[in-house]
Amino acid sequence: RPAAAAAAAVLGVPPRVCRRHFGACPSPPPPSQSHCRLGLWMPAYSALASGGAVRPPRATCLLLASFAAGSGLWLLVGSQKEEQPDVASPRTQRSARSAAQLAKWFRWQAVLASEAAAHTASPGKGSLALWGDSITESWRGTSYGTPAGRANGTPAVLAQTLARRWPSPAVLAISGDQTQHLLWRLGDGGELPPPLASDGALTAVVMIGTNNLGAGHLPGPTAEGVLAVAREYLRRSRGRLLLCALLPRGHTAARDTAARNLDAGAASNL
Repeated sequence: RPAAAAAAAVLGVPPRVCRRHFGACPSPPPPSQSHCRLGLWMPAYSALASGGAVRPPRATCLLLASFAAGSGLWLLVGSQKEEQPDVASPRTQRSARSAAQLAKWFRWQAVLASEAAAHTASPGKGSLALWGDSITESWRGTSYGTPAGRANGTPAVLAQTLARRWPSPAVLAISGDQTQHLLWRLGDGGELPPPLASDGALTAVVMIGTNNLGAGHLPGPTAEGVLAVAREYLRRSRGRLLLCALLPRGHTAARDTAARNLDAGAASNL
């Protein structure tokens, strides 16, 4: 009954729906109307309205049971808290396209944490770590650790450029990540372990936030998320930080303006 009542609420139907199912009908329908507001068949409405007992057809019971169970599952998923750009959170059902992608995210994040823990600086040259989303993960030529065709040739560019100055740069990135995910990865995710954080010669490059905009977060909250990541890194680390501006997202003037405002706001609040 609780799941069914909740299902009725989700559909915008008052809690008191049909006496035969959850309670008394919300406003008795005229005699010509042979169904309640949930669309459940009522062949003996007059008897129900007067308090009579009528056994519902088996098909109706099965329909109601299935609907209630499905609604309970929907409510379980939907009750999960919305992720906030400036509050650390791993990937959840709110930000993963499927259970398989969610599992893949946790597996790949564990790999990155292990790499961060094992990373050592090159004598006299310092360390370079790049944190971000799919744009940054392209330096590895992968997506969630799996080779990605769209990133073909990108690792070679890294080797010919940044890696000449900082041998073996740590590329710590996960496709699709948002600010709250990187915020979690720097802390509970273990991607900024003490040996790396205490390296005064560490240079960190962070590019994050475009997926927040893509997920529907407004520029203001997204900017707060970017700032939260920057502050968390600076709080935990002795190294330097290069915070990258967001690349334009989409092709509309409104989106371009939002991205520019986000970049300007982040720079002025650091």
